[in-house]
Amino acid sequence: MPCPILRYALKPVVIMGLLVTASAGQAADGSGKFSIRGPGSQSCAAYLAAAGKPEDNARYASWLLGYASARNRTEPNTYDFIPTEAGTDFPNIVAAICKSNGKASVEQAAHSAITALAPMRQASASPLVEVQADGKAVKIHQEALRTLQTALIAKRAFSGRADGLASALLVAALKEFQRKESIPVTGLPDIDTFIRAVIKR
Repeated sequence: MPCPILRYALKPVVIMGLLVTASAGQAADGSGKFSIRGPGSQSCAAYLAAAGKPEDNARYASWLLGYASARNRTEPNTYDFIPTEAGTDFPNIVAAICKSNGKASVEQAAHSAITALAPMRQASASPLVEVQADGKAVKIHQEALRTLQTALIAKRAFSGRADGLASALLVAALKEFQRKESIPVTGLPDIDTFIRAVIKR
């Protein structure tokens, strides 16, 4: 389970204390306890150990994406917590959190990931925009791209407008920002870049 976020983007976020390793979340009974079903009840250590086992890894990833979908449904004013295409981004963020506390449950780590991603949440559905750079492309919701552009403008890293549109100016700004942040220079609005631009202060 490759996790570039652990080495590049998430480390400063952990240091800043934005990622908690355990939380009761929404209480299901009077004492704050609730039942966790499926792979989410397993320890972070078990989740990390599954990285080299494709079938087990797929089972955890499926549970985590279902968890993220459920949180999207139940949180107010939320279309999606994850600004990029789902894929492996959310499972990788959970893996990065799990590395700091192997005894926590996968559900606790997933809750921490949602808490950390809250500043990047999309409040409503928006069209997909394709951003291309160096022969690669990603599709991202226009609202999420606008959030990233706004953050880059605030950091004086982008001189364009926060219009949620792809452009050569945006790709160049992303590359320069990524170089300055010492993260992979892709020119794409990837999760590493979102974390550095939107969460990191």
